[in-house]
Amino acid sequence: MEMLKQKKKTTGRKRIEIKKLEKEANKQVTFSKRRVGMFKKASELCILCNAHVAIIVFSPADKLFCFGEPSTEAVVERYLKGAPDFEPIKSSERKKLMSCEEHNRKYEEAMKALELEKKNKADVEGFAKVWGRGEWWNEEIHEMSVEQLEQFLVAIYELRSRLLQRAAEIMMMHGML
Repeated sequence: MEMLKQKKKTTGRKRIEIKKLEKEANKQVTFSKRRVGMFKKASELCILCNAHVAIIVFSPADKLFCFGEPSTEAVVERYLKGAPDFEPIKSSERKKLMSCEEHNRKYEEAMKALELEKKNKADVEGFAKVWGRGEWWNEEIHEMSVEQLEQFLVAIYELRSRLLQRAAEIMMMHGML
């Protein structure tokens, strides 16, 4: 009897109103959950009805996700050609096609490179502000005070350090290290 009197600690599954979500975090979570459900339903449709399906989706963060049976590329190619049946993709053509995972990997690499470049740009702009002009490296050294020379030396060492760090990152990205 006590079991019946205890209340549930969770609210359980609830139906939500279908409207645009305002919070970015909520959008991402909802997208991830519903994407999995949508791909699962598409897979079931393929199995149950022997249907050919392709789903191409970009997340709120502009990340690409694909599902396809027999493959996304084959279904899209069939649609674009208006062909009634699938033409087998030759192995040489298959090598040219990138999978969604490859697209996502390249996208992630590009985003990381973009973030690094943004950081480097901010660093350079920071150096420019320290010297009051954009070309602090062209300053006449003999006209500088001792304090300015010390700042200049620190800035050069900092620049050297960041250049070496950036070179190492680039070499690692291209598999040179």
